[in-house]
Amino acid sequence: MLMLYVGVIGVLIVTGCPIAIALGVAAITGVAVQHGFDLLPTIGDIIWNTSNSFTLVAIPMFILMGEVIMQTGVARRFYRGLAYLLGRTPGGLAHANVAGSAMFSAICGSSVATALTMSQVAMPELRRRNYDMGLTTGSLAAGGTLGILIPPSIPMIIYAVAVQTSIVDLFMAGVVPGLLLAASFMAWIAFQVWRKPSLVPDGELHPFETGLVFRAVVDCLPLLVLIGATIGSLYFGLVTPTEAGAFGALAALLVGVGFRELTWKSLVATLSGTVTTTAIVFYIIVAGSLLSFGMVDAGIARGVSQAVVDANLAPWQFFLLIVGLYIVLGMLIEGVSMMLLTLPILFPSVVALGFDPVWFGVVLVVFIELGALTPPMGLNLFAINAVAEDVPLKTIIRGSFPFVLIMLAFLVVLYAFPQLALWLPGTLK
Repeated sequence: MLMLYVGVIGVLIVTGCPIAIALGVAAITGVAVQHGFDLLPTIGDIIWNTSNSFTLVAIPMFILMGEVIMQTGVARRFYRGLAYLLGRTPGGLAHANVAGSAMFSAICGSSVATALTMSQVAMPELRRRNYDMGLTTGSLAAGGTLGILIPPSIPMIIYAVAVQTSIVDLFMAGVVPGLLLAASFMAWIAFQVWRKPSLVPDGELHPFETGLVFRAVVDCLPLLVLIGATIGSLYFGLVTPTEAGAFGALAALLVGVGFRELTWKSLVATLSGTVTTTAIVFYIIVAGSLLSFGMVDAGIARGVSQAVVDANLAPWQFFLLIVGLYIVLGMLIEGVSMMLLTLPILFPSVVALGFDPVWFGVVLVVFIELGALTPPMGLNLFAINAVAEDVPLKTIIRGSFPFVLIMLAFLVVLYAFPQLALWLPGTLK
């Protein structure tokens, strides 16, 4: 049955079928082969039970919050302030790309949306100052990946619902790894600029002026307050993830109104973008739940788990196995689809080998990030290319490659030191 599912999905993807449809068709085909048409009426129940989840309401709320920030001037003001404050660091605005993405990701929850928004805000200024395009696009693409590691994170919500673990624990588990990964990206940028100063324009360092510093802080403040209120309320247990999403969306709307940039036109664009993105995400979730049901019903997950146990694989050997698997899949399949495709098969083995489900959720998100930077599927690469159409895709790929290596090294560090992810959730308890 496993080969049937793999074969159907593979054929449909090769023929250009959208991944969500491929997952759903494979699931229905597998159930029909296993039981004929007897179980097909239960598909409606599965779709309803998957969709009728209070926890999943957090997804459109966080999407709405990010859309409001994108459609108003908050992101642009924040980047302007951050660019001035980081202007004296080796790398200048390239650091602002990563730091800005890290902060924006804390109210967005989407890797591609983070990369796209920060590119639209940053690219004109970087062009004007004549920054190296490889460094520029690479830092924007890599910074965008932080959008699903630093909470809130849409893939983390989906993972938590799929494996029945705490969303708050997952959100908190992503904070320290997300900040460390952002710091690693910035350290690499500083090293690159130190090694080759021509990557940034001459005269980039500027003296600090009290008035300009104050203005920069004021520009950064609304987004920082929004992040602190949303994530802080989660950390202190004041709200659930769903309530945090609704609160964040409302606060973002109030910030947009306060800046007088939330016009009727931008509000319509905000709601339209939210509905479109939510529909796509939920389509994939429903298709993934159907596939999960089919694989569990066929005993595939149980069989694979037993095979892993019988093979007496050491945890590090299993970890290397899934590293190779996710690198390959990340090149071919969109991140959320990849997660929903593999979880029914791999998660029982993960638990059987003693890995912490929360830790594995963080690791899986890093694998999704990695896939966003690896062609031919690397969505962040195409998001940057959509903004910088005159920059060859090979330049963006070359600029992103060092960050891919950093993320692979970071995965090894996460395996060696799982408390990097588990320490903060532990403090909540």
